[in-house]
Amino acid sequence: MNKELDNVVMSLKEDLFKAASEIIKFKSVENPKEEDAPFGKGAKEALEYALKVGEKYGLTTKNVDNYAGHVEYGKSGKLFGVLGHLDVVPEGDGWNVDPYGGIIKDGYLWGRGAIDDKGPTMAALFALIAVKKFGVEPKSRVRIIFGTNEETGWKGLEYYFKHEEMPEWGVTPDADFPIINCEKGIVNFEISAKRGKSSVVSIQGGEASNMVAAHAKAVVKTEDRDLIKRINDFTPKNGTKIEANYSNGELTVETFGKSAHGSKPEEGVNAIAALLDFLVHAGLADESIKLINEKIGYEPDGKALGIAGSDEASGKLTLNLGTIQADEENLKIVINIRYPIFFNVEMIESQIKMALRGMIVKMQHNQKPLYVSPDSDLIKLLSEVYEDVTKEKAFLIAIGGGTYARAIPNAVAFGPLFPGRKSLEHQPNERIKLDDLLMVSRIYAQLIYRILS
Repeated sequence: MNKELDNVVMSLKEDLFKAASEIIKFKSVENPKEEDAPFGKGAKEALEYALKVGEKYGLTTKNVDNYAGHVEYGKSGKLFGVLGHLDVVPEGDGWNVDPYGGIIKDGYLWGRGAIDDKGPTMAALFALIAVKKFGVEPKSRVRIIFGTNEETGWKGLEYYFKHEEMPEWGVTPDADFPIINCEKGIVNFEISAKRGKSSVVSIQGGEASNMVAAHAKAVVKTEDRDLIKRINDFTPKNGTKIEANYSNGELTVETFGKSAHGSKPEEGVNAIAALLDFLVHAGLADESIKLINEKIGYEPDGKALGIAGSDEASGKLTLNLGTIQADEENLKIVINIRYPIFFNVEMIESQIKMALRGMIVKMQHNQKPLYVSPDSDLIKLLSEVYEDVTKEKAFLIAIGGGTYARAIPNAVAFGPLFPGRKSLEHQPNERIKLDDLLMVSRIYAQLIYRILS
């Protein structure tokens, strides 16, 4: 490890913490396009801020029509990309701090995006700043690329690469350390149906397909006040809290679960699943609700759909019942599936259509699996850098999450979550230890130094 460079990183730590705090204050959840803001004002402002930080320290910057942007060091040679994203999922409920306050307390940076992915992206940016400040004469190029809608479809990055050079290799600080060389395939299915006769007039639940639904609500037209008593006899299988209120001929039933990342549905408590189960239990469900409850329900593995399975390289298929919307005539849900790298998505689609006959099943975006050989030069380099800085053994990981590593050739996810740390992305009170944020910057500085030297 270059100790002098490490000292430069350490000297910039307060600047890093301040920049990471400030960028959290932009509510960069995707919103409808506004003039020159393709993903909404918050995403545009976050991008502008990141580029301004890079410009302040003398790095070359470029804004590609507010879809994405980059900072770069080096004028010629092979291009190495560090791909981060500045958009975030909705904040949801259950926070003890302002999710967009950028609060630093108790040794943590708090807020939506602190670990996914604003904080780590700023750590990578300050690693590049440190290498420039250290005075390396670059023999190649490193570009930090800022995406603005990673959580909702990658259109920003697709636009960027239509106009800008594709890196030959790279990393993304958007998952776990040490090294993720294997990412499952990710596909969404929108499932819709005409509803049958039912006293349930509306259902709503979930905020995004890639989040475990923490809240769901149904409104039932009924004169049966005893329905509230029946709720007391119902116990959701996943421990969801259930509440009901009767007023003016309408019963409102709400379920409260626990959010988690859609790639880890077993770590959350799905409020939609519990609500559907109650509607069936109470005799309020039409055939469409019954079928979804029977074939998806609480299951995080797609067993009842007939798609459960695993492979040795990447593990089990997972399924998240992400969102639901229904009125008196129509029902629509979106499920998020992470499938093993040797599975066939067309076969998964065929089986879902078979299991849900009578419903309309549409495949939405499909991200193919990623796999980089353990024998590649990239994996060897990352292993050496990680072990050199942390003094811990590097090892390879397979995940269900999807990262920007899929967007370019020969790339993997590299950090920011260290072994043993609790995963808090997409959850209330998202946060990252300041020491960990600084360590990400220290590791990336050594990586960038070796690439440029």
